[in-house]
Amino acid sequence: MVIYEVISHEIMKRKTLSAIIMTLFLGLVSCNSSATVAEESPQSRFLKSVISLGNDFLNLFTSFGDMVGGVLGFNTNTKKSDVGSYFKKVHDTVEGIKTALEKIVSDMRSEGNPNAEATDTAVKKLVSETLSKIIEGAKTASEAIGDASDPIGNVAATNAAGAAPKDATIAGGIALRVMSKDGKFAGPSAAADDAVTAVKGVAVSAVTKALDTLTIAIRNTIDLGLKEVKEAMKINVSDTPVTPDNITSEVKSK
Repeated sequence: MVIYEVISHEIMKRKTLSAIIMTLFLGLVSCNSSATVAEESPQSRFLKSVISLGNDFLNLFTSFGDMVGGVLGFNTNTKKSDVGSYFKKVHDTVEGIKTALEKIVSDMRSEGNPNAEATDTAVKKLVSETLSKIIEGAKTASEAIGDASDPIGNVAATNAAGAAPKDATIAGGIALRVMSKDGKFAGPSAAADDAVTAVKGVAVSAVTKALDTLTIAIRNTIDLGLKEVKEAMKINVSDTPVTPDNITSEVKSK
């Protein structure tokens, strides 16, 4: 009986000791896990914010208009106001990117992130050299085009002469010269003229190709700028691309 009690007591001691050791082990693991999460969470959140900005900007171009055969899917019936709407979307989207980047820097500063200063410098560079210029250019283009409802293919008609100054100015300094100085293409500019049909095609093709080139340039420029911001945040830029590199744009041939 005595031997049984001794053995039982010894077993209970071992179980208690094992329980204590297990509790301490789980507590240590939990603490380490919490510390890791606390350390990685802010940086991971900033990374996701920058990636999200890149994806939002990319969505502007993949969702606008008919993408089959050309960046905007323009045709001879496309209204000039559609071009204006395109630039309005560019303006609003880039303005949103600028605001979001500035908030990321502000959050990094408030949390004492050691890379906040370098990130702030990169963001200011991107804003002053790229984003602000795109915002201003898109605003200029959108306001210049306005709500004109006539098709972009009608620039050959006589009544298009008055609209020429507005139509010729696209994105502040990027001129889409789809018409001559007098507001007409070569020929008498009469609607019945045989050249008018060909002129319409040339006008649409010129606008589409110019905007296609502009779209790619804007996207690539902002993509590069966001990658520089990620570098300043000490994030491996090869981990997750800001925008997919395999997305290309095809120009519609007329």
